[in-house]
Amino acid sequence: MPAAVETYAAYHREAAAAHMVANIPRATFDTPVDKVIEALRGHLYDCADTVFVTDDVGRLMGVVRINDLFGDGGSRIGDIMEDRYEAVRPGDDQERIAQNALKFDMIAVPVVDDLGHLIGAVPPEALFRILREEHIEDLQRLAGITTHEHGTEAARNSSIMNRFARRMPWLIFGLLASSLITLVMVGFEETLSQNVAAAFFVPGLVYIAGAIGTQAVSVSVRSLSMYDIAIGPLLQDELAIGLGIGAVLGLMAAIGVFSFFGQPSLALAVGLSILGGGTVSALTGFMLPWLFLRLGFDPALGSGPICTIVQDASSLALYFLLVTALVL
Repeated sequence: MPAAVETYAAYHREAAAAHMVANIPRATFDTPVDKVIEALRGHLYDCADTVFVTDDVGRLMGVVRINDLFGDGGSRIGDIMEDRYEAVRPGDDQERIAQNALKFDMIAVPVVDDLGHLIGAVPPEALFRILREEHIEDLQRLAGITTHEHGTEAARNSSIMNRFARRMPWLIFGLLASSLITLVMVGFEETLSQNVAAAFFVPGLVYIAGAIGTQAVSVSVRSLSMYDIAIGPLLQDELAIGLGIGAVLGLMAAIGVFSFFGQPSLALAVGLSILGGGTVSALTGFMLPWLFLRLGFDPALGSGPICTIVQDASSLALYFLLVTALVL
């Protein structure tokens, strides 16, 4: 095995070198397009969707898609190349490969060494595989399931006891933390006994809070994994969205409660609870992944289970406080 191949084979399975192929179309900047097309004939490449343009010493300068290559046979390939791209290094994680492919709409992602010399590319079929693995991994993290150290395939094919052991910690935490919700219910037992109708809306409030919080967690995790952006503007947007959703759903719920039960005070309590609970759920769901990242943990790990407990407890506490103050 050549030394270069041995070097790249030593990288982790999720590194760019593990997905890279070296047999790719290359052309120097000043080469006429028709000569590039002629040179491509009769060659079988591992990735033939893109021609990679380099300078005379092999440093990557740009990329040309195959469909653009046949547009003008009289010009130099450097005149039609796209210079808006971002290459990866052999040791870069596959998540960065996926980010670059989506951000720059690349069919194949180039791989360069520390000096910028082209050494290979990650082909389209590898990009699809990476995107699928990253998607599954994010879903597992949102569910509080620790991903397997050897990848998503190993995680699905591991033993039942192994999968059982990896799922239990966050679910045990959820079971113990759910006692907080029980304490909230016990604390307002007298409120429930004085107005039985107040208990009818608990499932709906819990569902709305959970749905809004889950959406916020998903948005937060996706923004952390795909973009390098400040939290401030996104937090303001999420606050506005949470208030807007809470206001619309709260108004609809209040109208429905008043229509069926004829109790204005109870309708107001339900409406305000959804408004407040929706806002809290949106902020909690959005902030938790950022807090995990700030503390040095995986920003997606366990955000879903923790967010569920926080938003349910806060929504129910707010609801019973409003029912006590407005209805009784």
